[in-house]
Amino acid sequence: MIAVTCRNGEHFSVDPDTIERIEKRADTLVVLVDGTHFVTETDFDELLHTISAHRAGALVTRARLVNGYAAMPNASRLARRHGSGTAGS
Repeated sequence: MIAVTCRNGEHFSVDPDTIERIEKRADTLVVLVDGTHFVTETDFDELLHTISAHRAGALVTRARLVNGYAAMPNASRLARRHGSGTAGS
């Protein structure tokens, strides 16, 4: 989710995957796949950068997953395998 501010001062979050297009007119217009549109205070280039950073973060997070689960440090993995509650025990 990314935070967006409308021209009327309304703050909301939107999933970048639901954005169909962004139009640069006198204002920045965000059009969602369901046809809803918002005129935002956010500059066109800033909005594109925010979406790009969000997607990059999601890719990094996915890359850290191992078989769908968050990767654990080796010491914690070994401790769990041997039934210990913590790695230092």
